[in-house]
Amino acid sequence: MFSVGMTALTPAEFEVVAESTGALILDTRHNTDFHKGFIPQSINIGLKGDFAPWVGALIADVKQPILLVTDLGAEEETVTRLSRVGFDHVLGYLEGGLAAWENAGKEIDTVNRISADRFASHVKIGTDRVVDVRKEGEYNAEHVEEAYNRPLAYINDWIKDVNPQEHFYLHCAGGYRSMMAASILQARGYRNFTEVQGGFGDIAKTSIPRTDFVCQSKVMTV
Repeated sequence: MFSVGMTALTPAEFEVVAESTGALILDTRHNTDFHKGFIPQSINIGLKGDFAPWVGALIADVKQPILLVTDLGAEEETVTRLSRVGFDHVLGYLEGGLAAWENAGKEIDTVNRISADRFASHVKIGTDRVVDVRKEGEYNAEHVEEAYNRPLAYINDWIKDVNPQEHFYLHCAGGYRSMMAASILQARGYRNFTEVQGGFGDIAKTSIPRTDFVCQSKVMTV
């Protein structure tokens, strides 16, 4: 059966549909590819991960029109998995993926991402703000000393408290959730952060101070 979501759109068509419908641009590529280049205002939720739960958590309205950017060949799987959790308003996907968009001379955006080693050598604990978007339980087990816990699931609650004039470092456990957070932050106009590749998994391999003591003022309660 023909699926509207399987409509292939050229870069020019994709741009027109995005502007005329206000559709959310959902980029399902891996975070290591997404940060290097993506369509401005795109939200990254990687297909290879807890895709459906995060779509449900971060895109609350199942009637939200969606345009897709995927890895080549992953279009049908993405549409199918979205449909399974009630998201049936997929207007189409970018034919040829991001390469086609770039080849058409369209604008792209990037996320400022650094390695855990560079983070460890540059961060000033107690002076620089570090935002950990893992779940509270993960944060409680172990975290970067003086880091603030702001779980991704509650980003719509805490994003309003972000000071756009203050730089901060952003990480999760491995890069999946922090890149989602980064894409949402940039889509809403925040660019005052640096995301850490490999997340706490890589950070824990460095000499950066870590602690299992939880300062309650740094834990977000909802």
